[in-house]
Formats: sequence, C-alpha cells, structure tokens
Amino acid sequence: MKQDQTGAINVLLIPLILSVLFFFSSIGFGVWAFMSREDYKNNSDQKVNTAVVVATERAKTEKENEFVQREKNPLREYTGSEALGSITFKYPKTWSGYLVEDDTKSSLLMHPGLVSGNEKAIYALRVEVESSQYDKVMRNYESDVKSGIVKATAFRLNKLQEVAGTRLDGEIANGIQGSMIVLPLRDKTLKISTESKDFSSDFESIILPNLTFIP
Repeated sequence: MKQDQTGAINVLLIPLILSVLFFFSSIGFGVWAFMSREDYKNNSDQKVNTAVVVATERAKTEKENEFVQREKNPLREYTGSEALGSITFKYPKTWSGYLVEDDTKSSLLMHPGLVSGNEKAIYALRVEVESSQYDKVMRNYESDVKSGIVKATAFRLNKLQEVAGTRLDGEIANGIQGSMIVLPLRDKTLKISTESKDFSSDFESIILPNLTFIP
C-alpha cells in the first residue's frame, strides 16, 4: 500500500511543480513586458531624439569625408631632379610641400594645408634621398626589427618591379608610428614614409601606386 501511495504522490508532484514554475515565469514575463512598455512610453521621445541626433551626426561626418576626398582631386604630380633619379609620384592637390635639395641628397615634406617647421611635427609624406648606400641604411634598422619595434617585409613598387627594397611598419622614428619604404637608388637610398595612420589611405592608394624613379 505504501509503495502505491508513494508512487501516486510522485506522479502528482511533477505536474504541480511544473505548473508553479510556469505560473511564476508568466508573472515574470508579464512584469518585464509591462516595464518595457512603460519605459518606451515614458522615454520614447527622448530615444527618438537621440536616434535622430546620432543619425544626423553620422550623415554629417560622411558628407565631410566625401568633401575631403573630392577636394584631393585632381591629383598633382611631383618630379624630382635628374641627378637624384627623377623621382615621380602623384599627390592630393590639398597638400603643400617643402623641399631641401642639393646634388647628393634631398628632403621633401608634404602635408595638407601648411607644412610646419616644428622639429616635432609629423607629416603626411616624407620623401628623402640619402647619400648612403641601401645596405648601410638598412643596418640602422636591424635592432628595431629584431626587437619588434618595426616589422620588415620585402617590397617592390608597382611601376618599378625590378627594384627590390624593404617596407617598415611600426615605430619608424622615435615616437612616430607609420610606414616607410626603403629602396636602393644608384649609390644612394630612397626613403618614402607617412608618419601618421591618418594618411595611410593616401599613402597606399595614391602615393605608392604612382611612385617611380630612374634607378
């Protein structure tokens, strides 16, 4: 008799427990739904206004970016002296440049608007011809490559595949994060770099694809 009674009680307990759990779950869901509805009701105007502000700011930023990109065209072309390889590349017309050059070396700085003379300034583009040979220049970066400060990879220009050089990405100078291309130029070395990630897109899509020189 006890076994039968115990079995009957166990069978009845299971549906009862499930019913209680379902009841409390339903109450919880009802409370959550009610609170959500009240929150939306009370704050819907604020949420709509916030969404409008966010959408407006996003559209404004996109239009400003489109304007900046349009202003870069038509691209201008720079051509260096024959003595230093007739370095040629295209650059945005919104950039200004400052060139210091003699028969053995040159330094060209480029940046949107005015080119700062501050020694700590960073530039959208720096193009340098050093009087030292390629192998000697690359030895200056060996310790930085080994320590991981910069990453070195083989590089060739699209328009000058016969010249093999090196690309450096990372801290290309003290405290300056950017990318630098190092290429042999006769008995000298050509270095092209961007000193800010803000100009990486122009460096990759405008400067490098159009860069060439006479080896």
